This record gives sequence, structure tokens and C-alpha cells, in this order.
Amino acid sequence: MLNLSLTKIKIDKSQLRVNSLKMMRLKKQSEKSFYEKKLKAMDLSFMGSKNIIAGYYPINNELNVLPLLHYLSSAGHQIALPCVTEKKLLDFRIWDMKKSLVKNQYEVYEPINGGLSIPEFVLVPGVLFDQKLYRLGYGGGYYDRTIKYLRKKNNTKFIGICYPTQIVSELPRAEHDQSLDFLINLDEI
Repeated sequence: MLNLSLTKIKIDKSQLRVNSLKMMRLKKQSEKSFYEKKLKAMDLSFMGSKNIIAGYYPINNELNVLPLLHYLSSAGHQIALPCVTEKKLLDFRIWDMKKSLVKNQYEVYEPINGGLSIPEFVLVPGVLFDQKLYRLGYGGGYYDRTIKYLRKKNNTKFIGICYPTQIVSELPRAEHDQSLDFLINLDEI
């Protein structure tokens, strides 16, 4: 019975992923720009000062957080980006924004020379998010494993950030799926 449930969850997730990615591709540039500007209006005082904040380099029409990362850097925070490892976890490397990034095996840009870090905050991308703070990613499980690992080690906070159309009431989930600490709804800014 458990295998049937897990198979159904995988199928449901796959269908949701395909449909959501299709909707993200159809999003108009004016709508993307509108929400990217809203990012700059966010109250980020909860992040304190001079922390390590991990973001992401957007792919597949994800919300572009690069201007936000540049702003956070100018405010004194160190910025890190995720790097895929053989351990199936994400390492976070400090990103010197003046240096080039390289594409990894998944065609995602990551720094190669930055020092390893454990961020205080991680901005987490995704395909869909739900009101219970779970996310649907691309199916590799990297963020779920990393969230579980880092929660055992320290007090890192994981923040989902996305377009409002990527938020649903509830996602199918399996035992290994990890919840986030916060979800930023840009319609509420």
C-alpha cells in the first residue's frame, strides 16, 4: 500500500510540475518586472545585518532574485549560492558578484571559487509552494535533504520566494519533504 501511495504522490507531483512550469513560461515580462520591483520594497529588517544569505540563480522562469541579492550585498550581507555536490546535498559558496559563475551539470550557474559557508537565511526557489510551507521543486530532492541536514546542525531559516500564482492551498507530499520557515507572498507587499 505504501508503494502505491508513493507512486501516486510522484505522479501527482510530476503533473503539477509540468503544468506549473508551462504557466511560468507564459508569464508576461511586464508581470515579471512588476514583481521584481516589489522585491526591492520588502522589509528585510528581520534578516538583521551582516549575515550570510543564500539565494539562487533563477532558471526556468523562476522569480529573478538577483537584484535583491545585489541590494542585500550592498547592505553588508554576504551572498552565497547553492552548489550541487556528490553527497546529494547543496553546499553554499560565497559569491563575489564581480566574478563569473559556471554552469553545473543541471545548467544552473554556481560560483566555483567562493568559500563554503553556512547561511543564516536561504531564499529557496521552487515550482509551487503551499500554504503549509511545503514546496515542489524539480524532483531531485536537493533542497529537502539540505534543509533536513542544516536544521540538525544550526538555526538556518529557509524562505520560499515566488510569484503569487505559484502558491496553492496544499501540495501532495511524501515523508522526506521538508517544510520551509517562511513563504513570501509578493501580493502582500
